[in-house]
Amino acid sequence: MADTVSSLSAPATRLDDLPFTAIGGQPAFAPGTIESFVREPRVAVLAYVRADGRPGQAPIWYTYRDGAFLMSTTAGSPKHRALARDPRVCLTIQDERPPYRALLADGRVTLEPLPQGDADPTAGMAVRYFGRVAAAEYDRMTAEEYARKGLVLITLRPTELRGFDNSRTLNAAVLAFVRLRDRLPIPRSWL
Repeated sequence: MADTVSSLSAPATRLDDLPFTAIGGQPAFAPGTIESFVREPRVAVLAYVRADGRPGQAPIWYTYRDGAFLMSTTAGSPKHRALARDPRVCLTIQDERPPYRALLADGRVTLEPLPQGDADPTAGMAVRYFGRVAAAEYDRMTAEEYARKGLVLITLRPTELRGFDNSRTLNAAVLAFVRLRDRLPIPRSWL
């Protein structure tokens, strides 16, 4: 079973200090830019090992703080059971805008009951992803299930990072063009 010691008491590590490997012959992140990349509200994909050995994946919201990715899931869910059985994971965070950037964080998660109130390190995540109005609706939609099942805090302190930052290969003008080309009022095939 995954370690249930308070995951926030572990020593902080900056992501920029971890080993990083650029993948696919693409450029690495510039020094000191990984932390700002993961602080933006991106939906991540958490990959884990299912009971039968097959890979499992789930889109997931996260908060990044003090070298750790903090996520939550309902107690007893398939994801919770899989992580309790085998804490090895890979969290993928990507930028969907061309020319694309992605960070893959490998490590093991710890699980513990999600603290309530001011002690909840994931508090405000719905606001981060939806804004205040939609977050209030999301909270109303999920309140009953979360109260009935309970929530588990998933903490990942990565041990290794991989990824790429293709935005480093383009000058500012080309980067702006690539990101705006789908909004231009001409056929994309011309571009």
